Amino acid sequence: MRKPINVAVCAGLLALSIGVSQASLLMKPTYNADLDYQAKMLSGSYDTTLTHPDDILGFPIGHRVATPAKINESIQTWKTQTDRMHVVEYARSHEDRPLHAVFISSPKNLAKMDEILEKLDALSDPRKTSDSKAKQLIDELPAIAWMAYSIHGNETSGADAALTSIYHYAASQDPKIKAMLDDMIIVIDPMMNPDGRDRFAKSLEQYRGTAPNVDDQSLLHRGDWPYGRTNHYFFDLNRDFFYLTQPETKGRVSLINKWRPQLMIDGHEMGPQDTYLMGPPRQPLNFNIAPTVQKWAKTFSIDQGAAFDEKGWRYYTGEWFENWYPGYSNYAEYRGSMHILYEQSRMAEDGVRRPEGTVQTYKEAVHHQFVSTVANLESLHKHSKAMYKDYWEDRKSVLDKDSQYANKTYVVLANNNDSRMKTLVEKLQAQDIEVYVADKSFKAKNAVNHLGKSETRTIPEGSLIIPNRQPEARLLSAIMEFDAQILPETVQEERQKILREGQSIMYDSSAWNLTMMYGLDALTLPTNITDDISPYAASNKAPTKASKDAIAWAVNGDDDASVGFAARLMERGVQVRVIDKETQLGAESLVRGSVVVTITDNPNKPDLISLINETAAETSLSIQNLKTGYGKGDMPEWGGEHFNLLTQPQIAILGQSGTSSNDVGVTWWSLDTHLGIRHSQLDSGAISRTDLRRYNVIIMPSSWTVSDSTVAALKTWVEQGGTLITHDNSTQAFASKDISKVKVVDDILEDAEKYDIALQRRLLAEQSIGKVEDYFATTVQEDVAYPWDDAPKRLSKEDLKKRNAWQKLFMPAGAMVSGDVDTQHWLSFGTSETLPLLYSRQPVLIVPENAEAVVTVGVYSDKKKVKKSKDDEDKTKAIGWYSLPEDRDLHIRMSGLLWPEAAQRIANSAYLTRESLGRGQIIMFSGEPIFRGATLGTNRLLLNAIVYGPGMGTRPNIVL
Repeated sequence: MRKPINVAVCAGLLALSIGVSQASLLMKPTYNADLDYQAKMLSGSYDTTLTHPDDILGFPIGHRVATPAKINESIQTWKTQTDRMHVVEYARSHEDRPLHAVFISSPKNLAKMDEILEKLDALSDPRKTSDSKAKQLIDELPAIAWMAYSIHGNETSGADAALTSIYHYAASQDPKIKAMLDDMIIVIDPMMNPDGRDRFAKSLEQYRGTAPNVDDQSLLHRGDWPYGRTNHYFFDLNRDFFYLTQPETKGRVSLINKWRPQLMIDGHEMGPQDTYLMGPPRQPLNFNIAPTVQKWAKTFSIDQGAAFDEKGWRYYTGEWFENWYPGYSNYAEYRGSMHILYEQSRMAEDGVRRPEGTVQTYKEAVHHQFVSTVANLESLHKHSKAMYKDYWEDRKSVLDKDSQYANKTYVVLANNNDSRMKTLVEKLQAQDIEVYVADKSFKAKNAVNHLGKSETRTIPEGSLIIPNRQPEARLLSAIMEFDAQILPETVQEERQKILREGQSIMYDSSAWNLTMMYGLDALTLPTNITDDISPYAASNKAPTKASKDAIAWAVNGDDDASVGFAARLMERGVQVRVIDKETQLGAESLVRGSVVVTITDNPNKPDLISLINETAAETSLSIQNLKTGYGKGDMPEWGGEHFNLLTQPQIAILGQSGTSSNDVGVTWWSLDTHLGIRHSQLDSGAISRTDLRRYNVIIMPSSWTVSDSTVAALKTWVEQGGTLITHDNSTQAFASKDISKVKVVDDILEDAEKYDIALQRRLLAEQSIGKVEDYFATTVQEDVAYPWDDAPKRLSKEDLKKRNAWQKLFMPAGAMVSGDVDTQHWLSFGTSETLPLLYSRQPVLIVPENAEAVVTVGVYSDKKKVKKSKDDEDKTKAIGWYSLPEDRDLHIRMSGLLWPEAAQRIANSAYLTRESLGRGQIIMFSGEPIFRGATLGTNRLLLNAIVYGPGMGTRPNIVL
């Protein structure tokens, strides 16, 4: 048995950790009894053939944050020293760090893992398993737990507790532990975000002083931009469990879904002055979580609370923690796992002084996580068989003909955006969701669209058909239903919280439907579609290649990959064009936004064909070989104004302190993922000292502050021909300054009528002109209509200001609203007329007549005509700064919680604007166009702006 470290030695460990070479230069710290946490985590008898974790780390476990390298070293060491462990590397991070799942069980169980997996699969699908067979499987299956820690890299105590737990269960000689491992497979995922943890561990090294620090405001505890929470691309991995954009998540979800754990825990940390939160959550709870799962959450919570009571540790359940958004690690609940969240107050290192004067040490924080782990595993060991029975009964219930999922089918209408459709199918199939394809077109009655309208629609052949009546019905419904349900009393509580405190009880976005996020036209049908459909299979048809007998080559502009095709060809020195109007050249039909390469633009380029084919292969696109440049009928020809010559983008992203690391990271990720072309990241605080002439596109993600010197430098750069793209708070900054003609709603209330007239002008441009002969009268007509003729009595400036201030209170945390798209604008290539927009507490943009509103909030439709008396007239209503015709409806909300006040505030505002400034242009997004890597509909707008902006919206330079 290994001897415990002497307390007197503990007192000097901090000084020893400084290092021998430094000790002669630095003063040793004074002893602090508050930091001398003496409770033991690892007690009992352990197998001495396993190296003790202290000997691998070089310090007592929990004394300091273990680096990713040391955690991996521990795992690699132990797996060679015991037959209780099986290690699976399930992914590699962006920075090439391994992610491991450590399986701990009896040698007997580890030897028959394939057999166990077969039994789990059988139990998960009642369509192929009888009740009697299920009973046999339940008797034979071991309990399975997935224990996962530190998905946020700067929430470190979980991974150190995981290291402690691996050693404890792999090395313990306790007969009770051995008996547990005979009945259980424990899977420990010790470090879910190695890149973020490594970043934070390095910041600890950089800010560590000779004396311990208990001030939670110090950089030692907080780190610095972009902080350690996120992964390499600054993604919050705990929001990615069904979006599946990151390699860490893809590998993890694949293995979790394969093993279908009964229990899944997720070890986190929260504010340093807090205590410890554990499940179960409070309302709102997603309606798709099985009631039995919620029942077991309470049982486990009572046991975990008892373990803390025994130690005298404070804790709480629920309070701020809810389970409505299904994209956390608790996604596994929708597949039948019981999920528990740990939230330990964050100590970072050393410890934190608390209001009562005590210090909670880092080692105690690790101990809390370890005790939670032990308590939950003991609960699972006790209740596993009963949980399996509930799981089986629930799997049967969702397939029942009377199930809430029995008569519902999701349809994604066939389209030309193969890249986006394949991405959707990939995400669904990764969750074991069954996807089919319509073998022929059919008519569907009572189909509900994204706007909530019920209609009869023809479903084209090739549309995706996803019946909700299938084993993963709960998760499928959670991520594909157009509107997640919520209890009336929860809505009431939310509104009261807003009115009383100006705060929300919602912890995350209230809208997340995948088809809306992806900008794909979809329907919900009130029936279970089973006829004339086939299981989805990726096309094995070989793509068409570029041929030498063509005079030009094109790719379909509806496909998102076409933008990457254009960008990558330009980077290879090829001259590229994009068409802004559909045409037909010979036998080939080209949609608006199609990318074209001509032989005329690229003389003396013998490798042109091979470059086109290489780029098409990289982007999985087929080539259209054009044999003529003559347009059919009145359609454009290849030498006219509609074939726009592009300019290679030279891109910079502004980041660093003051910017949103999430928005910077996801923009960076989008460039690398969808384009794969070179770009630079610049320090936004040093713009006035940077040579901006090297770039023709600058992207400014959301920034908390934008200095006057930055604005001045960027204004000069734009005037000289640059394309500036701003997001969210950066847009707010520029719209509030003279650099932009676009304004935020707060600043136009003094002159609302002018902006309303600009709005009416845009709306009239979209409407039919009526009888043409009315426009050819030979005399002056007295009854010419003007937008202001029938204008209602407007609200006073003071009333507008008060209404705007009130409406601000109710801005959403994340709701999906309808976007009306200008389909004649080049920024909207690859986008349909109606585009779902994820809206949050972001600037509300108002566009004057001398700027372009590319996407606006709200889709107009004619009201159903009702019989009116002769005295009745259509009346226009003044809602805010804009007027709303009585004979038209404006559809705003698609999904999520959007209060009427917020809907009124954002209606008719602009989500995407474009305006000229000198030789250049400013393109402004009201929000973040690529939220969490998942809003592919609005991401297409961003890609268009980046790649096509320098050629489409600025004056080209001719190099002599």
